[in-house]
Amino acid sequence: MGVTLDLGIGAEAATYAAHVTDVRSAEIFIDKLQPGESAEMLAMLARAFWPDPLFGFFASDLLWEYHALPRVFGAFLADAETFGQTWTARAGSRVVGAAVWAPPEAMPRTKRREAMLQARMARILVTGRNRRRGIALLTEVDKVHPHEPHWYLALLGTDPLVQGRGAGGRLLAPVLDLADNDGVAAYLETQKEQNLAFYARHGFALANEVRLPGSPPVWTMRREPR
Repeated sequence: MGVTLDLGIGAEAATYAAHVTDVRSAEIFIDKLQPGESAEMLAMLARAFWPDPLFGFFASDLLWEYHALPRVFGAFLADAETFGQTWTARAGSRVVGAAVWAPPEAMPRTKRREAMLQARMARILVTGRNRRRGIALLTEVDKVHPHEPHWYLALLGTDPLVQGRGAGGRLLAPVLDLADNDGVAAYLETQKEQNLAFYARHGFALANEVRLPGSPPVWTMRREPR
Protein backbone atom coordinates (compact mmCIF):
# COMPACT_ATOMS: atom_id res chain seq x y z
CA MET A 1 0.00 0.00 0.00
CA GLY A 2 1.50 3.29 -1.04
CA VAL A 3 1.76 6.31 1.22
CA THR A 4 1.40 9.85 -0.03
CA LEU A 5 3.26 12.48 1.94
CA ASP A 6 1.64 15.88 2.26
CA LEU A 7 4.57 18.28 2.32
CA GLY A 8 2.36 21.26 2.96
CA ILE A 9 2.98 22.88 -0.42
CA GLY A 10 0.18 25.39 -0.79
CA ALA A 11 -1.10 27.27 -3.79
CA GLU A 12 1.35 30.13 -3.30
CA ALA A 13 4.35 27.79 -3.21
CA ALA A 14 3.07 25.89 -6.23
CA THR A 15 2.71 29.14 -8.16
CA TYR A 16 6.27 30.11 -7.23
CA ALA A 17 7.59 26.70 -8.33
CA ALA A 18 5.86 27.05 -11.68
CA HIS A 19 7.83 30.24 -12.39
CA VAL A 20 11.26 28.98 -11.30
CA THR A 21 13.56 28.85 -14.31
CA ASP A 22 14.84 25.50 -15.49
CA VAL A 23 18.41 26.70 -15.87
CA ARG A 24 19.53 23.61 -17.76
CA SER A 25 17.85 24.78 -20.94
CA ALA A 26 17.35 28.53 -20.44
CA GLU A 27 19.39 31.04 -22.43
CA ILE A 28 22.33 32.47 -20.49
CA PHE A 29 23.01 36.22 -20.34
CA ILE A 30 26.09 38.00 -18.93
CA ASP A 31 25.75 41.27 -17.02
CA LYS A 32 27.07 43.15 -13.99
CA LEU A 33 25.94 42.10 -10.51
CA GLN A 34 22.64 43.81 -9.72
CA PRO A 35 21.40 45.09 -6.33
CA GLY A 36 19.83 42.29 -4.31
CA GLU A 37 21.63 39.47 -6.12
CA SER A 38 24.59 38.99 -3.77
CA ALA A 39 23.01 36.33 -1.54
CA GLU A 40 21.89 34.21 -4.49
CA MET A 41 25.31 34.60 -6.10
CA LEU A 42 27.12 33.43 -2.95
CA ALA A 43 24.83 30.41 -2.59
CA MET A 44 25.46 29.53 -6.24
CA LEU A 45 29.25 29.81 -5.76
CA ALA A 46 29.05 27.43 -2.81
CA ARG A 47 27.37 24.86 -5.07
CA ALA A 48 29.96 25.50 -7.78
CA PHE A 49 32.98 24.99 -5.52
CA TRP A 50 31.76 22.18 -3.26
CA PRO A 51 33.55 19.90 -2.58
CA ASP A 52 36.83 21.81 -2.63
CA PRO A 53 40.30 20.51 -1.64
CA LEU A 54 41.48 23.71 0.05
CA PHE A 55 38.29 24.43 1.97
CA GLY A 56 38.06 20.74 2.80
CA PHE A 57 41.51 21.04 4.36
CA PHE A 58 40.17 23.73 6.70
CA ALA A 59 36.81 22.05 7.31
CA SER A 60 36.04 20.19 10.51
CA ASP A 61 33.40 18.22 8.57
CA LEU A 62 31.46 18.39 5.30
CA LEU A 63 28.68 20.53 6.75
CA TRP A 64 31.25 23.03 8.09
CA GLU A 65 32.73 23.28 4.60
CA TYR A 66 29.38 23.75 2.91
CA HIS A 67 28.24 26.44 5.34
CA ALA A 68 31.63 28.21 5.38
CA LEU A 69 31.94 28.53 1.60
CA PRO A 70 29.41 31.37 1.10
CA ARG A 71 30.84 33.24 4.10
CA VAL A 72 34.38 33.04 2.69
CA PHE A 73 33.17 34.13 -0.73
CA GLY A 74 31.23 36.92 0.94
CA ALA A 75 34.47 38.23 2.45
CA PHE A 76 36.09 38.42 -0.99
CA LEU A 77 32.96 39.97 -2.52
CA ALA A 78 32.84 42.62 0.21
CA ASP A 79 36.43 43.52 -0.63
CA ALA A 80 35.93 43.70 -4.40
CA GLU A 81 32.34 44.76 -5.08
CA THR A 82 32.96 48.49 -4.60
CA PHE A 83 35.13 48.41 -7.73
CA GLY A 84 32.14 47.43 -9.86
CA GLN A 85 33.70 44.50 -11.72
CA THR A 86 31.58 41.61 -10.48
CA TRP A 87 29.90 39.89 -13.42
CA THR A 88 27.08 37.37 -13.32
CA ALA A 89 25.58 34.83 -15.67
CA ARG A 90 21.78 34.64 -15.55
CA ALA A 91 19.42 32.01 -16.85
CA GLY A 92 15.97 33.50 -16.68
CA SER A 93 15.53 34.78 -13.13
CA ARG A 94 18.39 32.75 -11.69
CA VAL A 95 22.05 33.65 -11.10
CA VAL A 96 24.00 30.69 -12.49
CA GLY A 97 27.54 32.03 -12.60
CA ALA A 98 29.78 34.78 -11.29
CA ALA A 99 33.21 36.30 -11.83
CA VAL A 100 34.53 38.62 -9.12
CA TRP A 101 37.41 40.80 -10.32
CA ALA A 102 39.62 43.40 -8.68
CA PRO A 103 40.92 46.00 -11.18
CA PRO A 104 44.58 47.08 -11.41
CA GLU A 105 44.09 50.05 -9.09
CA ALA A 106 42.72 47.70 -6.40
CA MET A 107 45.77 45.46 -6.13
CA PRO A 108 47.72 45.16 -3.97
CA ARG A 109 45.15 45.84 -1.27
CA THR A 110 45.60 48.77 1.06
CA LYS A 111 46.53 47.92 4.63
CA ARG A 112 42.99 48.74 5.72
CA ARG A 113 41.37 46.49 3.11
CA GLU A 114 43.79 43.68 3.89
CA ALA A 115 43.08 43.96 7.62
CA MET A 116 39.32 43.88 7.02
CA LEU A 117 39.60 40.84 4.76
CA GLN A 118 41.82 39.00 7.23
CA ALA A 119 39.41 39.80 10.08
CA ARG A 120 36.45 38.41 8.13
CA MET A 121 38.40 35.27 7.25
CA ALA A 122 39.63 34.76 10.83
CA ARG A 123 36.06 34.77 12.16
CA ILE A 124 35.23 31.97 9.74
CA LEU A 125 38.35 29.82 10.10
CA VAL A 126 38.54 29.98 13.89
CA THR A 127 36.16 26.99 14.14
CA GLY A 128 37.92 24.97 11.43
CA ARG A 129 40.98 22.73 11.51
CA ASN A 130 44.55 22.87 10.17
CA ARG A 131 44.55 26.61 10.78
CA ARG A 132 48.29 26.99 11.27
CA ARG A 133 49.28 25.03 8.18
CA GLY A 134 46.51 26.61 6.15
CA ILE A 135 47.55 30.14 7.08
CA ALA A 136 51.16 29.27 6.22
CA LEU A 137 50.02 28.08 2.80
CA LEU A 138 47.97 31.22 2.14
CA THR A 139 50.93 33.34 3.23
CA GLU A 140 53.12 31.63 0.62
CA VAL A 141 50.42 32.20 -2.01
CA ASP A 142 50.40 35.91 -1.14
CA LYS A 143 54.19 36.08 -1.50
CA VAL A 144 54.06 35.15 -5.20
CA HIS A 145 51.19 37.54 -6.00
CA PRO A 146 52.44 40.09 -8.56
CA HIS A 147 53.03 43.68 -7.45
CA GLU A 148 52.73 45.39 -10.82
CA PRO A 149 49.25 46.51 -12.03
CA HIS A 150 47.03 43.59 -13.04
CA TRP A 151 43.45 42.38 -13.09
CA TYR A 152 42.91 39.86 -10.28
CA LEU A 153 40.27 37.16 -10.63
CA ALA A 154 39.23 36.60 -7.01
CA LEU A 155 36.36 34.18 -7.77
CA LEU A 156 34.89 32.35 -10.73
CA GLY A 157 32.18 29.73 -10.54
CA THR A 158 29.17 28.40 -12.40
CA ASP A 159 26.21 26.43 -11.15
CA PRO A 160 26.77 22.68 -11.70
CA LEU A 161 23.51 22.61 -13.68
CA VAL A 162 24.99 24.82 -16.40
CA GLN A 163 28.61 23.71 -16.39
CA GLY A 164 29.78 22.76 -19.86
CA ARG A 165 27.59 25.39 -21.57
CA GLY A 166 30.32 28.03 -21.91
CA ALA A 167 29.16 30.33 -19.12
CA GLY A 168 32.58 30.38 -17.44
CA GLY A 169 34.38 31.59 -20.54
CA ARG A 170 31.71 34.18 -21.24
CA LEU A 171 32.07 35.49 -17.68
CA LEU A 172 35.80 35.98 -18.20
CA ALA A 173 35.42 37.76 -21.53
CA PRO A 174 34.39 41.32 -20.49
CA VAL A 175 37.37 41.88 -18.20
CA LEU A 176 39.85 40.03 -20.41
CA ASP A 177 38.81 42.39 -23.21
CA LEU A 178 39.48 45.35 -20.90
CA ALA A 179 42.86 43.90 -19.95
CA ASP A 180 43.81 43.44 -23.61
CA ASN A 181 42.69 46.95 -24.56
CA ASP A 182 44.71 48.46 -21.69
CA GLY A 183 47.73 46.19 -22.13
CA VAL A 184 47.45 44.81 -18.59
CA ALA A 185 48.03 41.26 -17.36
CA ALA A 186 45.42 39.14 -15.55
CA TYR A 187 46.15 36.86 -12.60
CA LEU A 188 44.38 34.15 -10.62
CA GLU A 189 44.81 31.33 -8.15
CA THR A 190 43.13 27.93 -8.21
CA GLN A 191 43.21 24.98 -5.86
CA LYS A 192 41.81 22.50 -8.40
CA GLU A 193 44.23 21.01 -10.88
CA GLN A 194 41.41 20.26 -13.34
CA ASN A 195 40.86 24.02 -13.70
CA LEU A 196 44.29 24.57 -15.26
CA ALA A 197 43.22 23.36 -18.70
CA PHE A 198 40.10 25.56 -18.66
CA TYR A 199 42.09 28.68 -17.85
CA ALA A 200 44.79 27.76 -20.36
CA ARG A 201 42.14 27.79 -23.10
CA HIS A 202 41.51 31.43 -22.18
CA GLY A 203 45.13 32.47 -22.39
CA PHE A 204 46.38 31.86 -18.85
CA ALA A 205 49.72 30.14 -18.28
CA LEU A 206 50.94 28.45 -15.14
CA ALA A 207 53.03 30.83 -13.02
CA ASN A 208 53.62 28.98 -9.74
CA GLU A 209 52.70 25.82 -7.90
CA VAL A 210 52.63 26.58 -4.19
CA ARG A 211 52.93 23.45 -2.10
CA LEU A 212 53.79 23.00 1.57
CA PRO A 213 54.17 19.67 3.42
CA GLY A 214 50.86 18.37 4.66
CA SER A 215 48.68 20.85 2.77
CA PRO A 216 46.94 20.86 -0.63
CA PRO A 217 48.66 22.69 -3.50
CA VAL A 218 47.58 26.01 -4.97
CA TRP A 219 48.37 26.95 -8.56
CA THR A 220 48.75 30.54 -9.74
CA MET A 221 48.22 31.54 -13.37
CA ARG A 222 48.95 34.67 -15.37
CA ARG A 223 47.63 35.93 -18.68
CA GLU A 224 49.58 38.46 -20.71
CA PRO A 225 47.57 40.99 -22.72
CA ARG A 226 46.92 40.21 -26.35
